[in-house]
Amino acid sequence: MTDRLILWDNVLNVVKSSTNEAIFNSFFSVVHPLSFDDNRFIVKVDSPLVADWIKQKYFSIIEDSLSKSAGKKIQLFIQCKGMKEKVITSAAKTSGKKKKIHVTNLNPNFLFNNFIIGNSNQMAHAAAYASGQNPGHAYNPLFIYGGVGLGKTHLMQAIGHAAITKNKNLNVLYISSERFVNQYIDAIQTRTLPKFRESYRSNVDVLLVDDIQFLSGKERMQEEFFHTFNALHNEGKQIVMTSDKSPQKLKSIENRLVNRFEWGMVVDIQSPDFETRVAIIHKKLEQYGQKFDEDICFYLANKVRNDVRKIEGAIVKLLGYASIKNEPVNLEMAKECLKGYISSHIITLDFIQKSVSEFFDLRTNDLKSSKRPRSIAYPRQLAMYLCRNMTNSSLTEIAQSFGGKDHTTVLYACRKIEKKKSEDEVMKQQLLTLEKNIIDRVQMM
Repeated sequence: MTDRLILWDNVLNVVKSSTNEAIFNSFFSVVHPLSFDDNRFIVKVDSPLVADWIKQKYFSIIEDSLSKSAGKKIQLFIQCKGMKEKVITSAAKTSGKKKKIHVTNLNPNFLFNNFIIGNSNQMAHAAAYASGQNPGHAYNPLFIYGGVGLGKTHLMQAIGHAAITKNKNLNVLYISSERFVNQYIDAIQTRTLPKFRESYRSNVDVLLVDDIQFLSGKERMQEEFFHTFNALHNEGKQIVMTSDKSPQKLKSIENRLVNRFEWGMVVDIQSPDFETRVAIIHKKLEQYGQKFDEDICFYLANKVRNDVRKIEGAIVKLLGYASIKNEPVNLEMAKECLKGYISSHIITLDFIQKSVSEFFDLRTNDLKSSKRPRSIAYPRQLAMYLCRNMTNSSLTEIAQSFGGKDHTTVLYACRKIEKKKSEDEVMKQQLLTLEKNIIDRVQMM
């Protein structure tokens, strides 16, 4: 009889050639061949996440490789605490009654096949992929947290696309927490709360809620979401949430909600490392039908370090610059075009506050105070707007840096400045000058 270790070595060689090194090392290093008897090959894993990953991505490859090496049909079994021994590969049965497909604001570009996997996000990707393949069963709820522009919304919406691909009768709803709040307020004003609740609790199979931290401090909304969460979860409906912080670090959120956020799987996404950033750049260029020399890609990867959206923004800016000059992109052009493009992690809230204070001849403590004269309130609102647009800090973090104010104060200021800057030329020029001063000072550091 062929030894199980020899069979498993053959499997690993096959798998290694079909995946990248980071995934192979992370997942298959914790899979151990336990036994091989007749037609049963049993492997042992310690994590349900790894078991699900193998089930979704490599089950057929492993079985085929085992069968080919052994010269007969081999069945793969996975032994993992908390799971049935044999992984079931058949799709879940669906009811014969078809429901109206309800898809809201899913970005067609946010798919699993164009999400770049690296060390910083591979666990989040694996959990999201499993949730999309088996909604309501793999990880429910799934809570994804991390900084701005790291791919949380991409993964969340990819779950929605995958769920619909598996079962076109599923109702998938993607919504931001802010929109959820606004709909609730509108339902109160129009006396249509029963209809509002019915739309969420009875007509949704996969609920995708972005920026759940927005519920912070909103007691009635938390009560509403608590009951919506319970209704969906009790029916086995998939719930996915994103946040800028882990459940335990969310402020002014009821303990019973935090507890429910942690019922399923909590995963984080960190800033991509250099290799992942280069891979992201290559993928984005491929989508645009473009190709840069490697030295340009390396320059971009070093220039923009912690925000995938800004990486894409830098590429678009560079391509547009090259189009205007009607010249091919080269390294000198990239340095010229992106000389003011500063990675947002370099610019701090304190740095912006100090720059605005000096510009308006104020003390930094004035911006952090509760003083309301226009000579202080106006610069404070500009500073809040710049903090929101030039850093990855959350509304709550910005509010805390301004003397412990509420995050709604920051939100109001940002909306007010955004609306008025297109009408007020003086304000527009002040913002441009402040941004330039901040970037110039950072570049001199």
